[in-house]
Amino acid sequence: MNCLNSVNFYGAWQRPLRHRDGISTCHTSQWFLFARIGDNIRKGVIGKGRCLFCTPKSTATKMKFKKNVITINGRKFFYWQKNHMHKKVIVLLHGFPGNHRGLLDLANDLGDYRFIIPDLPACGFSEPLHKKHNLKNYSDWLNDFLEILSVEEVIIIGHSFGSRVALIFTNHYSKKVKQLILIAPVLKVEGLLDRIASLYFEITEMLPEYLQKIMISNGFGKKLGDMIIFKSANQRIHTEIIIRDIEEIKKLSPQVSNDLFDEFHKFSLIPFGKKIKIKSLIIAGELDRVAPLYSIQEFSQQLSGSTLEIMKNCGHLLPLEKPKITANIIRNWIEGVHPSTIDIIP
Repeated sequence: MNCLNSVNFYGAWQRPLRHRDGISTCHTSQWFLFARIGDNIRKGVIGKGRCLFCTPKSTATKMKFKKNVITINGRKFFYWQKNHMHKKVIVLLHGFPGNHRGLLDLANDLGDYRFIIPDLPACGFSEPLHKKHNLKNYSDWLNDFLEILSVEEVIIIGHSFGSRVALIFTNHYSKKVKQLILIAPVLKVEGLLDRIASLYFEITEMLPEYLQKIMISNGFGKKLGDMIIFKSANQRIHTEIIIRDIEEIKKLSPQVSNDLFDEFHKFSLIPFGKKIKIKSLIIAGELDRVAPLYSIQEFSQQLSGSTLEIMKNCGHLLPLEKPKITANIIRNWIEGVHPSTIDIIP
């Protein structure tokens, strides 16, 4: 049995079940129970000595990513790597809150490269930075990270918050970036709900640390995250990501959360479009309410030599909702094969 806990159907109605699929560990709540079982019935997992809730073992085998750890300034940071001998390198940066898991499927469909997917500082298994968690310090950390791995030139792919890090890194270390790919880049705060969230985290920042923890992880904070950060066109994937990322938030220190949300709600990255001279691809979701299409279009007009692709009927979680289609867009763009329209129909 791959699970950390054996299956108990009576217990499943009483509490979440913690399980492991060989790649990831997550928490399954009672209202997600039957959707997960149904998926695995269709995949033929039942009767093969595996947990009803876990991803089929063949998926884990397909990944072939190896977990690694390095130390920077006395802090441990974890990353997942594949094809480490390949000369062409793609680095993928995940969103916040999140970790490497959300980009594994995307990477597996991108072709033959050396793939590096770190758990960014203070996310996943990685420790926090030794200084303030802002975009400049994240980009400096990424530069140190690549130097330790002896990577001189990369194709960098960022999703959501990861695209913010990728953008600032490219601005400061442009000679190291061969091509820049931004997926659903969060560029600036938009709308009433975002303003409410900004005020909420400003209030939280003024509280003592023990109250900050309560504020960030309480029901209202989760609801704001549901409405603003984790909006997805696919309800099942949306639900799964909410469960995973709430657990990720609980592991964060209040200071890290405040640092990141403070910068997110106060600074627009649209003006950086004029500063970037690297060949760039932007992929946007038609239904994305976190990174709305009009702000991405405004940004792309300032980013010289950029290509904008719009995925229809998709929200913010493009690498998780449509990893194969997203990978096809990226692979075709890298290889110089472009579709005749920016409207990508799944």
